[in-house]
Amino acid sequence: MGVRGLTSYIAARAEIYLKPFELHSTALVIDGDNLACNLYKDVTGCYSAFGGDYDDFYRAVVQFFQVLDECNIRPYVLMDGGYEERKLRTVGKRLRGKISVIKRINPNASITLFPLHLKEVFVDAVKDCGVPVMRCVFEADDELAALARKLNCPVLSYDSDFYIHNVKYIPLITLTVKVLTKQVKAHSKPKDSRDLRRAQAKHMEKRAKANKIVGGMQSSAPGAAAPTAKPGKTYNYLDCCIYRVEHLCGRGTLSAEKLPLFAALLGNDYIARSAFRNFFAAGMGKAGRSKKLKQQQRRIRVTLQWLRGETAESALGKVLSRLKKSQRDSLVAQVHAAIEGYSNELCHAYDFFEAHYENAFPYIEPVSEAEESDAEEALDLDEELSEVEEEEQLQGEEHNEAAAKSHSEDEEEEPEPELEVEDKTLMFPQWFLDKLYPVHLSRFFVDLLHLRKYINNPQIEHFPHHDSNELALPILNYVFALLHHVEGAETKPRVNGEGVVQPIEYTYMTRAVRVTNVRYYKMPIEEPPAYKFVPAAPDARHLRAIFDSKVPHAQTEQLFERLECLPEDLRLYFLAIVYWLHRSEHCDLLHLHALLLCLVVLRTIDVTIPAEREVKAFHRRFGKILKQERAVRNKEAAEGIKRGVKPALLELPVPERMSHVPKSDCYLVQERLLPHFHMQEIFKKKFDLYSTTVLHAFAEFQAVVYQLNGLNSLLDHPLASPRMNQLYCGALLYNLYDLLRHRPDVRYHVQHYLLSDSQLMFDFYCFLFDWCADFIPSWKQTQVDQAALRVQQKKRYKKERQAARKAAATATAATDATETVTAAANAEPEDDFYDLNNKFCALKVC
Repeated sequence: MGVRGLTSYIAARAEIYLKPFELHSTALVIDGDNLACNLYKDVTGCYSAFGGDYDDFYRAVVQFFQVLDECNIRPYVLMDGGYEERKLRTVGKRLRGKISVIKRINPNASITLFPLHLKEVFVDAVKDCGVPVMRCVFEADDELAALARKLNCPVLSYDSDFYIHNVKYIPLITLTVKVLTKQVKAHSKPKDSRDLRRAQAKHMEKRAKANKIVGGMQSSAPGAAAPTAKPGKTYNYLDCCIYRVEHLCGRGTLSAEKLPLFAALLGNDYIARSAFRNFFAAGMGKAGRSKKLKQQQRRIRVTLQWLRGETAESALGKVLSRLKKSQRDSLVAQVHAAIEGYSNELCHAYDFFEAHYENAFPYIEPVSEAEESDAEEALDLDEELSEVEEEEQLQGEEHNEAAAKSHSEDEEEEPEPELEVEDKTLMFPQWFLDKLYPVHLSRFFVDLLHLRKYINNPQIEHFPHHDSNELALPILNYVFALLHHVEGAETKPRVNGEGVVQPIEYTYMTRAVRVTNVRYYKMPIEEPPAYKFVPAAPDARHLRAIFDSKVPHAQTEQLFERLECLPEDLRLYFLAIVYWLHRSEHCDLLHLHALLLCLVVLRTIDVTIPAEREVKAFHRRFGKILKQERAVRNKEAAEGIKRGVKPALLELPVPERMSHVPKSDCYLVQERLLPHFHMQEIFKKKFDLYSTTVLHAFAEFQAVVYQLNGLNSLLDHPLASPRMNQLYCGALLYNLYDLLRHRPDVRYHVQHYLLSDSQLMFDFYCFLFDWCADFIPSWKQTQVDQAALRVQQKKRYKKERQAARKAAATATAATDATETVTAAANAEPEDDFYDLNNKFCALKVC
């Protein structure tokens, strides 16, 4: 949700509110969506303009959890679910902002754009690390806080909401992801007992502004020499800062009951900050005139000072008296909801982890004496505030007292009834929760079922075209139909007052064509699903139904029979390729060649040799291997020895040979392709050469994979979900497309240049393309052939003209040489010339 300005306020006063902390040997509750976005932002940088480098992101996530494991930290990851209806207004504003950024995309800009499969790749990496993970029904904030209180452990996130939650909170920005080692001392102080040094506090403020968290992610390398240390027991830890709500409350400054109102007054996703304009103008006076502080920072300081002299009831009454009647109920409901979350002990995550993971909670720490007495020894903000803040004390205290007296009549002294914590999971059927909790379903399923809405976040795409997800709308419509045609629990259509039956429909929120705006479309169920939907035993034929009705020219029966020839992890991916080739107007066979090459490289090389994307670092690590192997192959070529596939491997099917690709092939192929993993240098000078038209076809393909995988997940995975980190790299795809579009014979170029060092990889590439060739629409095949023929003819004509000019020039040169020789032979010898002024001229006679 976020409390506006509070993160910057805390960071600027880090020595007051944050304590140094050594993170090790403990449980740790992690905000999964927050961590995923921050890791991607730090890892990819400008490469997010090409649609997503999932391979780099996946490795960063795995490395992050490996670092936690080295410090004996047991993480628990919670992912966000759907949106609550009260947040839809904020969602629309953010969607417009993202549309504006994408419309003016520049590959050199520092703005990070999150790709479509970001969260799915993150969950794949988390599961591969063996970390417990669960998707909540709505936003995970309350569930994170409840689980952290049960386990008495910190929450790792970068959300200002946790500054007002009753939990131990580690801001992600303070975490140094580098394993440190320390010797255990007999009489050591508690690990968060000392204060933050001034220099550390300044460093914290800089990191908050830079918004970097994993710039120096390091773990202890295997085989590396350990630093010399004194004999004794040691432990690994991560350096960070920890926050407790008592640090903000202080001794007698602010009670915990006032925190929800404090957060609401600052503004959040559920209530506009402008709603309190009258209150700040009349009830609290001006927020100071200091030029050193921004308006929101002054508002936070003034609000804290005002709340010290008020009780929770009196403060709420004064705020309500200055609000419009239409806004009062919203504020009261929000404050009550915040109080529920503040003291909520209902924790579905605890029950889920306990039921689905062995030894789920190895670390459950009792509350220590230091934590129990922390409230009594909390910082006194009156003593800690700097002299600048003391000079900026509120000028209108007398005005506040008068306003309080004038509105005291509106306050009610009746005690409020105890609030019951609402269990929001009761709004969903149990079969749906059983699929949602293990993160089998994406978060949009909650929106479809609960709100009947789909929020389409745009990708990097061409704005004059329709949004990239429009191609996959038939699949999304089929998913919506399944959700409302569950066997035995079908949704019945409503009848309006005039007796007209209203169709079952959902609202599709997406970008408008050409303009920066959001459009809302009603998408009714046109026809029921082709087969019954039983959640406990779903029918896999629903996947075939999509192709039967929406891709009639794809020869569905033959298509699903030929799927058996492909590896299991590629079958759904190639179904998406066939669907995309038939329904997209913007893709051609060059897009397909690029996808197949990217798949072969990522799926083979990254699992065989260490992944390294920097050219200099690659040659530094593997330079000797490259030099030796290149020398061996050059010698064989000079002797006429042709390298081929071993006879034993020829007996295996082509896909099964890929596990036998030698490391030497991978090193040499990676050396050739490594420059293509990076943005072209020309974009730094002429970024207008960057083509969103090319990327639009790839964005459509990502949308098809996303929606098809969603349907596959709802059907309990009859096909294996595609691992996008082994299939898709946006920068590599764009560069390969740009490289191949100038080649009249793509297969020849791949064989003799890109994959010339690995016959096994080239065979696999040909196998995949030949598989797709049977399902390529005839109209696409013809268009591509004609285009390639035109290019080839132009090049042939150019070579013929060059050869003719060269031959003419050679003939002219030969004629001139002959004439010169003849003239020299017939010429009469001339008398020698003697220069009397040159004393060396006589030497010529000798």
